[in-house]
Amino acid sequence: MSFAGVGTRGYGDFAGLGNFNNFESSVDHQQPPHIAMDEGATPQPLSGNGRRSGNSTYNLQQEIIWIKQDSAQIRNAVVLLEKEKDNLRQAVRKLKLENARVKQKVKRMQETINGLSGVSAETDNLKVGATEADLDYDDIGRDFILVGGAQDPLSLRFEVSIRDERGIEHKSAERYYWYKMAEHFGDTETMAKILDAPSTIKAEEAMKDIKDFDEAKWNEVKMNVWETGQRLKLEQTRWIANLLVYTGKTYIAVASQDKVFGTGWRKNRDEANKPIFWDGENQGGKALMRLRQQIKETHTWSGPYEEQEIEKRFNELKKYVWRRIDPARRLGILRGRARGFGRRGGYGGRGYGAPSAGFPQTIRH
Repeated sequence: MSFAGVGTRGYGDFAGLGNFNNFESSVDHQQPPHIAMDEGATPQPLSGNGRRSGNSTYNLQQEIIWIKQDSAQIRNAVVLLEKEKDNLRQAVRKLKLENARVKQKVKRMQETINGLSGVSAETDNLKVGATEADLDYDDIGRDFILVGGAQDPLSLRFEVSIRDERGIEHKSAERYYWYKMAEHFGDTETMAKILDAPSTIKAEEAMKDIKDFDEAKWNEVKMNVWETGQRLKLEQTRWIANLLVYTGKTYIAVASQDKVFGTGWRKNRDEANKPIFWDGENQGGKALMRLRQQIKETHTWSGPYEEQEIEKRFNELKKYVWRRIDPARRLGILRGRARGFGRRGGYGGRGYGAPSAGFPQTIRH
């Protein structure tokens, strides 16, 4: 679809949709140029015969007709744009399906190679440490959870005290992350501000002022810091570790605009709930799945009541937090659930890539 060709013959592909198409026919080519562009050249409706002088009612009726025809033309243009949008979506789906076919072909080839070398698929998976984190969404089923928000225990922003390797206490894994960011660039003043900030918002403001910040250098270490913060939280808060284990093999997706840590979509976007549209690396979700696999290897329940309590938390989180947030219902949700999981994981956070305003990517946790 093109908008090229705007001129005396209408609007390119929109020719025939409205009153601009009689423009040329209304121009007298025998008149000089300055006369040809007079009022007589005004675009007319398809059924119109021009203005009748002295008849204001007739002129008003014609104006109404023109407005209606213009509205119809706009509606038709919107329909065409919607069709183009659907075509693009279908193209994306086809590309992803083709990509899935190629991956399946590679997988079968790998199985054949393993068979020839006497290595079973199960042995090979154990050998390379394959987990859900290494698999594509289609390989592990259609069950997934959307992680993110101040009320989500698996989110980096969830407020729970953790101590780092030096015994320093941090009020959340996210604030630990910001603290390590300032430490990485030797900004002791900002380290103290983040540590002593009375709220997450104040800590975030301090993070934005880290001196000598270099995004390229931070990108080299940020994933390790992110994962360490989550690991400390899980090691020191048993019920959250239990909760992660209870998710089983469910795919974990970080619902964030950040295309490194998340899927590229926040919870209030419809695309967040459609994996076919995910265009982020979801490194945050993969880190949680790796940690889950490691915890599972030595995890045991202390008794039936502990597991039952986690089951209740799991079901409530899956119903109210680990899901897409409908913006149209958001206000009602906030009012109706002022207690407990009021915000349902929709709390806005700060990007983990750069502290300065105007950085290219952001993450919501």
